[in-house]
Amino acid sequence: MKIVVANDGTGDFESVQQAINSVKPDTYAEIFIKNGYYFEKVVLDKPNITLTGEDAENTVIVYNDSAYRKDEKGEPLGTMRTATFEITRNAENTVLKELTIQNSAGYGKIVGQAVALASGGDKTTVINCRLIARQDTLMLPPCFKEAAKNPDLYIRQYFENCYIEGDVDFIFGGAAAMFKNCELFCTRRPTGYNCFITAASTPENADFGMVFTDCTVGGNAEPHTVYLGRPWTPGAKTVFINTKASDVLNPAVWSKWGKKAQHPAACYAQNSFTDKTQVADWTYILDDKDISVYTIENIFKGWQPKI
Repeated sequence: MKIVVANDGTGDFESVQQAINSVKPDTYAEIFIKNGYYFEKVVLDKPNITLTGEDAENTVIVYNDSAYRKDEKGEPLGTMRTATFEITRNAENTVLKELTIQNSAGYGKIVGQAVALASGGDKTTVINCRLIARQDTLMLPPCFKEAAKNPDLYIRQYFENCYIEGDVDFIFGGAAAMFKNCELFCTRRPTGYNCFITAASTPENADFGMVFTDCTVGGNAEPHTVYLGRPWTPGAKTVFINTKASDVLNPAVWSKWGKKAQHPAACYAQNSFTDKTQVADWTYILDDKDISVYTIENIFKGWQPKI
């Protein structure tokens, strides 16, 4: 089933959500989205759907919900309800290509967390996409209680050649997620404030959390104000392999987050920054043998992303 979305009326539907709603359950569908700005909140709750934009920079899905915004009952939305594009747990085998997904709410100190993509489905593949916000840009699924007991329920996600922009914990959650050849753009915060790329909540019995390989770290943040990550939960796992970074990166590389009790169980490691006198002493510097285990086969337990 093939569907065309165009906000100028030349397609089958004028909104992305209308196109998704038209797909019958358990039906494979390809949704092609023509260039344009689609100001809407999108919820994808069906499996086996591929959404492809005409051009990543010019096919833009954008909305501006934020954690401090009030709902119809006068209650703050909170982080979990702010996503511009949400892939629910029901939406297995989702593929996103050539899209910009943006939350334009603004700076977190003013508006709170504001998620661009909430990626909650197992076996999700995101290729050549741009994810843009400030605080909490990309939300991977949190650690489901049942997943903590059953490794077969871990959520697997693959991101390749993506541009991800934010300032605080802008990639966060508990999935087994691989990021390959991605550009991580750290947005400038006011003087005196640091930037944090990741905040993992990996289940304590999981073998893998977030794995970044051949990625770059840069942006317009002030020099030495960026950290690769900080441990949200005791089992947090984040690894950077063959990372290239501009001078925005702090020599300590990783942030303690003031949660010293979580450090012994957490796994925060990398192989690119090897000055032991500066790199945080509770983290690990990987050698070639250590790196060899971080393969798609091991991380995803048999699943091959649709690249």
